[in-house]
Amino acid sequence: MKVNITKVRAEAKVHFDISGSVLAGTIKAGAPKVETSYEIESPEAPDKVAAVLKNAKNGCWVRAAVSNPTPFEETLTVNGEPFSLD
Repeated sequence: MKVNITKVRAEAKVHFDISGSVLAGTIKAGAPKVETSYEIESPEAPDKVAAVLKNAKNGCWVRAAVSNPTPFEETLTVNGEPFSLD
């Protein structure tokens, strides 16, 4: 896909929050909102630029991990022995 894009300015803001208590074992971190802003300059037709932007959006691993529930698989060891938090 050859599309001439002459300038891109991007900005991302992540809103973080935290609630609960470390001492009570109820700590919970969150990121309730991610804001992105793009300024693009291109001599190409808007539909060609849109196609590039859609591909970039759909091919972004960070966006996919944040917007879709991504399971964590973790293995813990303590002092070389398997360990479970359960």
